[in-house]
Amino acid sequence: MSNPGVLAGRTALLLRSADRAAATVKVLAARGARTAVCRLIDFELPADTAELDARLRRMLSGHYDWCVFTSVNTLTALGARAAALGVELRIPSGTRVAVVGEATAQAVRALGAHIDFMPATDHSARGMLADWQDLRTSAARVFAPQADIASATLRDGFAAHGWDADIVIAYNTVTAPADPARALHASGIGHPPALPEGGYLLTVPELPEALAGIDAVMFSSPSTVDKFLALLPDPATRLTGGQALIAIGDSTAKRLREHGLEPSGIAALPTPEGLADAWEAAVVATRHPASTLAASTHAASTDPAT
Repeated sequence: MSNPGVLAGRTALLLRSADRAAATVKVLAARGARTAVCRLIDFELPADTAELDARLRRMLSGHYDWCVFTSVNTLTALGARAAALGVELRIPSGTRVAVVGEATAQAVRALGAHIDFMPATDHSARGMLADWQDLRTSAARVFAPQADIASATLRDGFAAHGWDADIVIAYNTVTAPADPARALHASGIGHPPALPEGGYLLTVPELPEALAGIDAVMFSSPSTVDKFLALLPDPATRLTGGQALIAIGDSTAKRLREHGLEPSGIAALPTPEGLADAWEAAVVATRHPASTLAASTHAASTDPAT
């Protein structure tokens, strides 16, 4: 729930590309906050796509019982390879679809397919395994394209339940910008798109000095945490302005703790509203220490590769 006025006059640092940050910039601007946007990581197709192409063709033939998509990027990668191969990206009518969260579900629906399973609350690989009743009732053949840095959670879960899973790298997570020849997103090439009112761009070299004017840093994945902290010679001393550290999900919060930093808030949903609500809750908690931040922010995340 939004707390009107809590964020007014404050500035968040969002570590995403301009196109993916736009919706969050709008939500924060509506709550009176500004957003500095800086892209640290980018995504590109593997240098060798032979395995991905083979599994894609197998999926299109109707070989699999399930397709499992844990990020929009996986669908973008499949779309790029389908176009390169001269075929249409579609989900066969006999293949069921599982997704990690609503953003991925929307990308699947854009292909004309429907969603057969999505975890109810914990939008993570862990949440999928916990809620997915079909895992416990029958064996299946599954296609699960992932990022190169995806955790082994789904792989191990499928193996434990006797599912025959083809898990293939669909894209690599790299330091921005991606190789233009293999970039998943056109925004990684040339001039980035303009941000909505209330947002402004920062370059990577500007980040360390710009932190003095930042009230909150928002992390969307463990890899973003790693890339950001690698820019700071001593994070414990550079993050001395009382910045709120807002994480999307348990895995991102865990990575902050591994670096010796306690997250101020964990977004209940991997959405612009979820990030804004988590930041508001963190601000309220600092004003009223007796309040319990954990009660107002429940961890729910996309796969850390997203």
